[in-house]
Amino acid sequence: MVSRSDNAFSPSRFGGRHPLEQIAGPSLAVTRTQLRIHRCLCALVLTLLFEGIVRKLAPAALGIGIFFLKDVIALALLFLCLPARRNAEATRWLRIMSVVLGLLSPCILWTAIRDPLLAVFGAKQYALFPIVAVAMCVAYLPNRFREFLTIFKLMAASLVVTTIVAIAQNRLPAGHWLNMSVGGEDLEGFSAGGYLRVSSTFPFVGQYCYYLNALCFCLPVLFCLQKARRKWMRTLLLIVLIGLAATGTFITGSRGSVIGNLAILSVGGVLAVILGRTKGAGQVIVALVVGAVLLGVLRTQHPEFFAAYETRVEGTSESSHLVEITKRVQSGLLDWTSGWDDAPPSLLGYGLGVMSNGSEKLSSYAAGWRNSGFWTETDQGTTFFEGGWYLVAIWYGFRFWVILETLLMVLKLRSSDARIAAGFAWGFILVIGVTGTLAIQPPLAIWWWLAVGLILCLRRLEKERVAEARNFTLLHNDRYF
Repeated sequence: MVSRSDNAFSPSRFGGRHPLEQIAGPSLAVTRTQLRIHRCLCALVLTLLFEGIVRKLAPAALGIGIFFLKDVIALALLFLCLPARRNAEATRWLRIMSVVLGLLSPCILWTAIRDPLLAVFGAKQYALFPIVAVAMCVAYLPNRFREFLTIFKLMAASLVVTTIVAIAQNRLPAGHWLNMSVGGEDLEGFSAGGYLRVSSTFPFVGQYCYYLNALCFCLPVLFCLQKARRKWMRTLLLIVLIGLAATGTFITGSRGSVIGNLAILSVGGVLAVILGRTKGAGQVIVALVVGAVLLGVLRTQHPEFFAAYETRVEGTSESSHLVEITKRVQSGLLDWTSGWDDAPPSLLGYGLGVMSNGSEKLSSYAAGWRNSGFWTETDQGTTFFEGGWYLVAIWYGFRFWVILETLLMVLKLRSSDARIAAGFAWGFILVIGVTGTLAIQPPLAIWWWLAVGLILCLRRLEKERVAEARNFTLLHNDRYF
């Protein structure tokens, strides 16, 4: 029997490296398909990170191609995963994707009557991006823990670049090319307190906010699972990355960024304390103290980073962040017919993808709705408008099932490190799954499925590690993961 105590295998026993790398022995030979999928996943993340700034620099003729590049990479992942030698986890979720696509078929056919190309686009919005979670299972299972962390290292490194660009935008005039929209429009009207609401390397502020929300689980994963040889290096990295993340969160001037991060970190923090116990509580307290100190220093030394945000929340001070979060959750659960004044209800809606960004470039039918000024804005209103109550039942039933399924996986994890990391990922899954615009914004959907894939991989990697530990009969009482 292998001990179930929380300190199974100390890194100090294995030369400071992560125990999973040592116990399982040499990594299994990586197949060409796994390597290609890994590279595609990294390319997908890089595309999300730098799409905006590349579109600003590239000729206008290439703009549409760059816009749809993330969809092309997601399709490449699908075609790589279909013939690949899959593990049980990947096979199961690929079947779930097939079931969802089958359930969506009435809405797809109804859309195809109006516009066949729009039907393909709309089906992609709802049913394609779960391939990110499937691809992670194919690429990193079994026993590819170090490669698994690559995406989260990439996210941490990108924080330096995105924050530097955001600070530059904050100090540059609105007419500078870096502050223009991807279409070349001046965004001076999109400012508050005399400072532009910056978008960093992303096409618009919302996508920057999605990325900052995703950092709420990406950074804890790295801190929990990437073992540093020197504690002072780990502490310094913690301070730098939290400071950069805090700067990015407020410099956007977006309440969605601040409130979204607060909600995700609150849920993740509670889970970390409950599941990680003393260790989880200690890490949460340290992060809170570091964050509070850094926020105080930044607000004092660089008030310009907070000017747009503080201006936008003036007049709403009586509404606390907790009240704002509650209102947004209530809206996410109850406000299904927002913006429906100009369109009567329909049994199967008005067509998948009609309200999604980019659909007007492909479909005259979608362009007609968009040009009329009709816009549902919320994910709930979009789902109801595009597919009626049938799509509401399918799409939200699926999302709530994913939320519950991933929670059960988090609760089954044994090690404190894995539980804390997965807890923050589940916080993101819960908050975005209830309130996020997953049917409208592919970038947000990709971050969401990245969090799902993280939990799937952690659960399976831990099972593999425990099985290998039994084979090596290492019966000590340190930590599992």
